[in-house]
Order: sequence, then C-alpha cells, then structure tokens
Amino acid sequence: MIRKIIMLVVAAALFLFVSWQFIAGAVLYNPLSETLVKKAKIRESEPIKATYTVAWDKIIYEKNLFNTLRTYMEPKPVRAAVPPPPPPKKPDLVLKGIILDTFGDYVAYVEINQAKATLRKGDKIEDIEVSDISEKAVVLKWMSETITLTIEKVKTLSSKPRAGR
Repeated sequence: MIRKIIMLVVAAALFLFVSWQFIAGAVLYNPLSETLVKKAKIRESEPIKATYTVAWDKIIYEKNLFNTLRTYMEPKPVRAAVPPPPPPKKPDLVLKGIILDTFGDYVAYVEINQAKATLRKGDKIEDIEVSDISEKAVVLKWMSETITLTIEKVKTLSSKPRAGR
C-alpha cells in the first residue's frame, strides 16, 4: 500500500512540475522581453525621405472597383465587320459594226449585255463612255479601265494548205 501512495505522490509531483513549466513557458511568455530581443541601434543623423507614388492610374481611380454604388454594366455590342462589296461585273461587250454617217462621224453598233445600242463619240450608257471611234476600232472607258473593241478578225488559218490531207 505504501508503494501505491509513493507512486501517487510521484505522479502528482510530476503533474505539478509539468504544469508549472507550461505556465512559465506558454502563458506568461513575453515576446518583447529584453533578454529575447536584441535592440537595433537607430541612427537619427539621416532623415528618412518617404516617397509616395500612385499605385494605380486614372482609369482605375475613376471606375473605383470597391465603390458601393457600382453596378453591373451591360457590354456594348460588337459591330460585325462588313465585307467590302464585290467589284462590279465587267459588262459583256460585242462590236457588231462601225459605219460612217452622213455627217462624217463614225457610229458603232455594240451589244452591251445582250442589249443592242448605237453609240457615237461621247455617248455614255451604263457607266460605259465612248472615248473614240475609228473605222476599225472603238475605245470605251468603263470605271477606270479602257476597253478597245476591233472589227479585225484574228487570223487562225495559214495561207498554206496543210500537207497530207
């Protein structure tokens, strides 16, 4: 029985010792005690200049992300890029003939997109202006392009007959 009492007293003493160490180390701990903190020497001869620079630009300041009155703003619709219109189709032109009228001026008979037209120098039909008419050619101006129509046929047959047939 004496053994039990001695063991009980030793356990109680150990408990008291551990409790005292805990109270002294954790509860009564002062982080600013002079024994734990080394004091830095302060030089007062040089004044410290505080420089202030703005950490944001004007847009952030004006929009104020943290304003209580700020609300959701609907995004503006993005305009779709409109493709440029295709260039106008070149008219189908066929020179049917050129004649000399009674006044000494040349007159050209031209089919423009399968519509027959009689043209004199200076006439303008469907953005096509007649610049010049000679006895075998007509010079037309369409947009910024010059078109020349002639009566002369392209020679495809040679004057020599083919041998063998």
